[in-house]
Amino acid sequence: MTTEISVAEMRAAHKRTAPFLHNTPIMSSENINEKVGVPVLFKCEHLQKTGSFKVRGALNSAILAKEQEAKGVIAHSSGNHGQALAWAAQKIGLPCTIVVPDNAPISKIDGMKEYNANLVFCESTVTSRESVCAEQAEKLEYYFVNPYDCVSMINGHASIAFEILEQAGDDIDSIFLSVGGGGFASSVAFLIGNLRPDIEVFLVEPEDKQLSNLLANNVPCPVDTLNTMADGVRVAHVGTLCEPILRKFCTGKVISVKEEEIKYALKLVWTRLKQRIEPSAALAFAGVLYHKPEHVKRPLVILCGGNVDTSYVID
Repeated sequence: MTTEISVAEMRAAHKRTAPFLHNTPIMSSENINEKVGVPVLFKCEHLQKTGSFKVRGALNSAILAKEQEAKGVIAHSSGNHGQALAWAAQKIGLPCTIVVPDNAPISKIDGMKEYNANLVFCESTVTSRESVCAEQAEKLEYYFVNPYDCVSMINGHASIAFEILEQAGDDIDSIFLSVGGGGFASSVAFLIGNLRPDIEVFLVEPEDKQLSNLLANNVPCPVDTLNTMADGVRVAHVGTLCEPILRKFCTGKVISVKEEEIKYALKLVWTRLKQRIEPSAALAFAGVLYHKPEHVKRPLVILCGGNVDTSYVID
């Protein structure tokens, strides 16, 4: 299995996974354009297989694991990564176990079960997730697919950036995406930074994450888990593979948003774009809606997922 993050490996992963995945559409809304003051494009990755971008890296990882004759694959996840890996493993015929924090949304738990994953529950901390997953991986002798700090995941995620460049590369000056563990963010930032450095990549985070302080001053977030409605990005720290990539390409391009801003962005996409996204996807749009830098005139927002926990009620 490759240990290199590179444009060449990203191209190979794109070719490897493309036959199984959707080339997700790009949408826009005149009402939203008026509210933001500039035309906004939305890459609708919530319409991807399993409802999120995670399947891109997960499928690449599962295919490579099978080529190495792995007995199965295992990961820890609050939902989207788990669903993606479970689907990918089922697709290519590998057993899959997911370690799930006890505060994961019911809708995402149900999704993992539907893809025939074996679920093992743990406490809702990063430490618990990692330790239980390590124990299960050793016991089962399964290949561990890290949700974000993983070469095959990072290379696999880049297929979305290839699609964006093909669909809208001449129509945008920036990309806004939600950041959690950093695998998706570092993948897009790496590819765009190498192929189209004229397009800025902005990372949007819950305000308690303080990623800008890490990238600029090497000061990490003081907690492991964030208290945010955007359940897909509750991991407070970015991966060790991701950090140097994000520091190189995204220092000074981190946008922090409040919970009320995420909630209103979610409501706006549901009611104006008519797309049922999850709060983690609304996070990226909140960055544009409330904190768009003045020089940005043609933003594209990646709606990263649509696995909605129906317990969220929009007022």
